Amino acid sequence: MGSKVICLGAVVADLVALPVTSLPAPGGSARSPEITLHIGGCAANSATGLARLGREVHLCGAVGADPFGHFLKDALQKEGVHLDHFQVRAGHRTGSTFVINTEGEDRRFISDTGANDGDWPQQVSKNLLDDAAVISVHAHGLADRPHLDELVAWFKAARAGGTRVILDIIRIPGRSLMEELEALLPHVDLFTPNEQEALALTGESEATTAADRFRQMGAQAVVVTRGEDGLVWVDSEGAGSLPAPSVQEVDATGCGDGFIAGCIDAGLDGLSLRDQLIRGSMVGALVSQKPGAIVGLPDRQELELMFQKHQSLYSELS
Repeated sequence: MGSKVICLGAVVADLVALPVTSLPAPGGSARSPEITLHIGGCAANSATGLARLGREVHLCGAVGADPFGHFLKDALQKEGVHLDHFQVRAGHRTGSTFVINTEGEDRRFISDTGANDGDWPQQVSKNLLDDAAVISVHAHGLADRPHLDELVAWFKAARAGGTRVILDIIRIPGRSLMEELEALLPHVDLFTPNEQEALALTGESEATTAADRFRQMGAQAVVVTRGEDGLVWVDSEGAGSLPAPSVQEVDATGCGDGFIAGCIDAGLDGLSLRDQLIRGSMVGALVSQKPGAIVGLPDRQELELMFQKHQSLYSELS
C-alpha cells in the first residue's frame, strides 16, 4: 500500500466577495471590499491542502478548455497537485462558484457546475486506485457526476484493496441523498457531513443523533462538523465531541475542505480518529482566517505553530 491520496469530485473557479454589510434588495447594489479569483471546488481545495503539507495527492475531476480551466490547471500544478487524472475538456465550460459573504451571516454560494456534470468519470483511468492509501470523494450531490453506480464501483474496489474511503457531500435543496447514502455508506470509512446537512437529511434535531443514524446505515465512522461549535463523531468505539479553536474568522469558505485535508494527513501518520479530527480542526480554523478556500491552507510549519498555540484546548479534554 502506497501513501498517495486521490481527491475526486468538484473542481471550480471560486469568485469570492469579501463581506458586504447587507445583501441588496432586488434591483439594488452592494459594494464588496474585494472580489478575488481562487482555486475552488471541494476536491481541488482538499488536494491543495494536502499538497501544502507535503503529501502526494492526485486530483481526479474535470474543467473546460477556457480561461478559468487554464487558470485552475496552472494554479494546481504550482501547488504541487498531481494532475494525471485531471481532465481539460474541449466543448465544456469550467465550473464556477460565486461566494457571497455578508457581515454576521453564514456565506452563500451560487454555483455553475459546468464540466463537473460531464461524462468525465467514464474517462478515468483503470489504474486510479493503484497504490492509493486514501480515496476522498468530495461534494457528492452538487454535480450530476459521478453517478451512484460509478461511486459504488470505486468504493468497492478501494475497500477490497485496503484503500481508505472518505465521503463528503453537498446537499442541494430539492435533492434528497438518503437513498444514495444507503448504497454508499456501507463502503465508507469516514463520512463528513456538516451539521446543517446532517440534520436536514435525517430529520433529527441533534448532531450526535444524526451521526449515529448515518453510522447505522453502514459508515465505519461519522463526523458532523459544527463550525465554531466544534464537531461530534460516532464510530465503533462510541461517540465524542471536540471544540473548535477560537480564531478571528474572515471567510469560512473551504473550512470543511481544509478539515478533510487535515484528517487525511493525520490518518497517513497513523493517528487515532480523535487526533485526526483535532488536526482537521486546526487546518479548518487556519483556512477561516483568510479570504477564499485555499489562501489560509497551511504548510507543515504553520500547522505546527497552530497546534502549539491551541494544544491546551485538547489536552485538557484527554
